[in-house]
Amino acid sequence: MVLYEARREGDERASVPRGQISDAVDATIKIWAELEADEASRGLDLTREPDLGFVWPVYRWARGEDLAKVLASGHNLDGEMPAGDFVRWARQVVDLLGQIAEAASSSSQLRETARAAMGAVNRGVLAYNAVS
Repeated sequence: MVLYEARREGDERASVPRGQISDAVDATIKIWAELEADEASRGLDLTREPDLGFVWPVYRWARGEDLAKVLASGHNLDGEMPAGDFVRWARQVVDLLGQIAEAASSSSQLRETARAAMGAVNRGVLAYNAVS
């Protein structure tokens, strides 16, 4: 949500998986709204709204779905996502998760969760391309 920027213009919002993912999205949007209000009150440039367009594709990939199925999922408001775009965005997700894991204390649940998420995302074509 904080990395992805769709190519589309407009107010359409992508859907997100239900349950804990939806709760995390809601919490992130709430934090962003508070941050934006603080920025506006201080005359600062406003942080861009989190973009939900990559939530479904990366969620489906991380839970083990086939790349062709993920790319054609229809959850991306820009239409079918090109494989190269997916790989680029997913690599950025892995990089950010690595930064989170490194910043967290060595015994924290956050570090363990970030590393597990890295493993779930960095598979298949991502893992292959990272080596080559």
